[in-house]
Amino acid sequence: MDHQENCDFMRECACRQVKIIRKKLMAAKLPEEFSEATIRSFDIEIYDSQVSKERAATAKRIATNFIKKFDLMQEQGKGLYLYSQTKGSGKTRLAASILNALLKVHDKPDKPLTMYYSSTADLLAEIKKTFNPDSQTKMSDVIDSIKNVAVLVLDDIGVEKVGEWVEETFTRILDYRLQNHKVTIFTSNLEINELDEKYPQGRISSRIEKMTFPVQMPEEKIRSKLAQKENENLLDLLLE
Repeated sequence: MDHQENCDFMRECACRQVKIIRKKLMAAKLPEEFSEATIRSFDIEIYDSQVSKERAATAKRIATNFIKKFDLMQEQGKGLYLYSQTKGSGKTRLAASILNALLKVHDKPDKPLTMYYSSTADLLAEIKKTFNPDSQTKMSDVIDSIKNVAVLVLDDIGVEKVGEWVEETFTRILDYRLQNHKVTIFTSNLEINELDEKYPQGRISSRIEKMTFPVQMPEEKIRSKLAQKENENLLDLLLE
């Protein structure tokens, strides 16, 4: 094989790999908005205050090492709990970046890594769809798939409307994942101990405390800054 053929072969392999990853991200239900998110591109400098920059830097370092030591994390069934009171502070973006990195680094043909991403509100809506008499899917099938996936990202836990059924459903899912050392990554506007205000029986917070390492994110909104930055880049393209 000459140099040109080798380059073409490498490009073809890289392209095929990108398509495989994209297909798996779609299967994992990761929003298209975050399909290209990476830990490396998680921008610490976009935050204004020094405290925010330091928290972002720490969170980024933890995320990087989480990927490097994922085999150990899996063995211990340890995930991450990314929290800050401020909406749009980068929690979801970092969680998605971790999911992307895990897929690229740890998903192997002989050892596939199953993943699933969902906001808690969307997950509950998906489960409730099975209550429809015309549904072809049983509630137990949805819950079992969530219970058994190797890596689960639950976004925005604590914002959903909570009743006895909701708390019981999440308890079933988390209890199984805790006992079977499944990795779960959460994002929330609440600290773990504040979850008791939403889940009064206290069973959710106690399980999350055992199955995750808490990571405090900056108390600074960056979503609008990212949108502005994207628009500036788009303007440059349109004015070429």
